[in-house]
Amino acid sequence: MSIAEEMSCPEAQNPDMAKELDELAKQHGVSVVGVGVNPGFVLDHLVVALSSGSQEVTHIEARRVNDLAPYGQTVLRTQGVGTTPEEFKAGVADGSIVGHVGFPESIRLISDALGLGVDSIEQRIEPIIAKVARPARDRTVEPGQVAGCNHTAVGRRGDEEVIRLIHPQQVAPEAEGQETGDFITITGVPDIAMSTGPEIAGGTATAGICVNTIPRIVTATPGLKRIIDLPSPCALMGPSAYQRR
Repeated sequence: MSIAEEMSCPEAQNPDMAKELDELAKQHGVSVVGVGVNPGFVLDHLVVALSSGSQEVTHIEARRVNDLAPYGQTVLRTQGVGTTPEEFKAGVADGSIVGHVGFPESIRLISDALGLGVDSIEQRIEPIIAKVARPARDRTVEPGQVAGCNHTAVGRRGDEEVIRLIHPQQVAPEAEGQETGDFITITGVPDIAMSTGPEIAGGTATAGICVNTIPRIVTATPGLKRIIDLPSPCALMGPSAYQRR
């Protein structure tokens, strides 16, 4: 089991590596899976689960708004926090500012699970400019500086947009009246909308998903798996739950 973002769906960006991993796992009689909160749950697996009541799906939009203030400099640097708009643009160009890692994986998971036939993915990274001072764990982002990264990915089938994922990561969004949370809208028959607030806690939930997926992956057939290939994990609160699985 891995929590590396790309392992949630390796074939999304590296099909050759995915094939090699699958073959190695089968040779050794083991199963392999990548799990996590995002990718792996909020912007993909949860979307798939919500679609269980759908007769038809024409468009999906999922958005995760989180607060980067508790994180250290390693994370903040990858989101461009504290840079000028010009430095942010240069960082995106040279790859030092990456935004969210995992959009291609999430779109592939949704598309494969629902059969949406996405054949192209476009991503866009834009700076979130602070209008007021925003406090972080070991610094304050001043007005005019970059407070975070607004990262959007669109999955298309031909010319038609079918999936849009949005992930604005920033320090102290509440300083400008923005609430954190996870928001999913499925357009179809019927329309489905879900929102949570604040956002599902990334670190705590990642640990939970890892533990709760263990009974699913140890009983899976050998090979490389994705979370959508397994029975959905759930909280396991006692021995009887483990015995049933």
